[in-house]
Amino acid sequence: MKNKIHPLEPARMNTPVGAVREWCYDELLSHYPVVDGGIFRGMLRCEDLDDADANNPVSAERHLLENIYVTDNIRDWTQLFSTFLSNETNVLPVIDRDRHYRGIYLLEDLLEELSEIKAFATQGTVIRIGKNADDFRFSQVAQIVEATGGRLLGVLLVDETPTDLVADVKIQTGDINEVLQTFRRYDYTVLSQHPEDKHLQELRENAGYLEKYLRMGE
Repeated sequence: MKNKIHPLEPARMNTPVGAVREWCYDELLSHYPVVDGGIFRGMLRCEDLDDADANNPVSAERHLLENIYVTDNIRDWTQLFSTFLSNETNVLPVIDRDRHYRGIYLLEDLLEELSEIKAFATQGTVIRIGKNADDFRFSQVAQIVEATGGRLLGVLLVDETPTDLVADVKIQTGDINEVLQTFRRYDYTVLSQHPEDKHLQELRENAGYLEKYLRMGE
C-alpha cells in the first residue's frame, strides 16, 4: 500500500463550528478531525454541522464526535478500504498508538491505487455476497467460482459485524447464473442484482402469478 499521509490542520475544541464547516466544504471532506492537546478526539461529520450554531466552539458539539481512525502501522489495503466504506467517509485520520494525530488518508488516493491493481483493472463481474461470519470461507468462495468454470479475479471484504461478513467477489465467467445458484446452495446470500439471475426472475414471476390470483378473488 503506497498511500501517503496528507497534512491537514485539525480542528480543536475551541475552534468555531462555522470555521470547521467552511473547511469541510473547501476540502470536499465528509468528516473533519478534531484534536485536543495534540491527542485525537474524533471526527465530526460535516453534514451534522449544518444546523449547529456557527459561533459555538467544537466543544459544544462534542456529542457528535465519531471515533473513526486508522493507525499509522496499517498495511492491509483491504482493511483500509473496508474502514472507508463502513464509516461512509472519504477521509480517515491517521494516529499513532498514543492517539497522536499524524494526518489523513484520502479515499481518492486509495481508489487511484486500486485502479492500478490487475484484479480491479481487468474486466469482470462483481457479485456481492454475505454469510454468517463463522461459516464464511474465502477458500470456499474460490472453489465455488472455479468449480462453475469461472475465474476468480479478487475478493474484497466490504462489511463485517460480529455475526456476518459481506464481500464483493470479482469474477470472469460465461455463466453467471450458475455461479449465483451455487453460492446460494452453499448458503451464501447474493446481495447484488444481475439480469441473468434466473432465481430472481422466477421470484418475480411467482409474485406476479400470486398477485393475479389474489385479484381474481376480488
